[in-house]
Amino acid sequence: MKGFPRTKDESAGLLPHHPAFDGVLIFGTLVLALSLGALASVSSTALLVVVLVDIWLFANPHVVATFTRITSSAADVRRHRFLIFGLPALVLAGVVLVALAYEVAGLFTLYFIAQCYHVTRQSFGIARSYRRASGTPFATDGSADALIYMVPAWGVLARCAQAPREFLGYPIGLPVVSTGFVDAVGLVTIACGAWWLQRRFRAAMTGTLDWRHDTFVASHVCVSLAAYVWIADITLGWLVLNIWHNAQYLLFVWVQNIRRVQQDEGNASAGAKFTDLRRNAVRYGGVCLLVGAALFQILDWMGSQLLWLGLPTVLIAHFTLNFHHYLVDGVIWKRRSAVRARPWPTGAKQTPLDTHGKIN
Repeated sequence: MKGFPRTKDESAGLLPHHPAFDGVLIFGTLVLALSLGALASVSSTALLVVVLVDIWLFANPHVVATFTRITSSAADVRRHRFLIFGLPALVLAGVVLVALAYEVAGLFTLYFIAQCYHVTRQSFGIARSYRRASGTPFATDGSADALIYMVPAWGVLARCAQAPREFLGYPIGLPVVSTGFVDAVGLVTIACGAWWLQRRFRAAMTGTLDWRHDTFVASHVCVSLAAYVWIADITLGWLVLNIWHNAQYLLFVWVQNIRRVQQDEGNASAGAKFTDLRRNAVRYGGVCLLVGAALFQILDWMGSQLLWLGLPTVLIAHFTLNFHHYLVDGVIWKRRSAVRARPWPTGAKQTPLDTHGKIN
């Protein structure tokens, strides 16, 4: 990809032989989120429009993308039958209990904090995938890992200290946190960021900089700071982070599905043709878009039919789907890939991106 520093292996990346994909995943999603966030800040009408765009084009499809990992075959359905059929009932029970105990404010408080953790774990997993793709599957970068967690933690604490009363037009009740504690966490986070930048500078001087991994970590830091610290409005900040997360997740699951097919066919090291990738992307995007829209409408209808219970049943239905998605991700991305147990094709480069991954 012209304009980026060279690495030891130009075929390295989440989609080997297609380095432009990494540019889209890292820079494209960041530009998209910040641009739509800027548009949403113009007026309350613009904010509503961008929220709807996010829900229909990114949020609903990104939830469906999870199920492409666990329902692609009858064997997958059997292997994950508890996640598909049993876990939703448990999640529903938990959400109802939260609604009974803390009402709507409790649901939105739980969602806000859980989403932060969910997005952070996704970034942690993608960063690890980039390190494996560089040819050093067991390499660690403690300062980068710490930064991935510390920036969102600082941001959420800053939101708590801000004490917003409304989120997405609904009440929210974040825990009370002192500004002094937030400032202390911020100073530690800034120190960690300075240490990480110093190490990246040294890597650049020695020619060992991994632009994919390092720019991804930088994009995570940027969007987290924007969502939680720089943007004063909690809803607008959430929207920027949510668009970034949803778009990135859709891309990452798509490329993982492609890699799985290649590995099943014994062709893990070969680069897919652009026409095949485009055809696959259209099919994958279409399924996620249509099924996501149908699922949203079904949940909305089911919730509206149960309003007589005196509970926010529409919200309960949608939060159940969201929290179920979080938990499913927490399981499937931690499991070793079955491919790891099978012999790799002779001469194939072993870069199993989804083994030990922790995208959730």
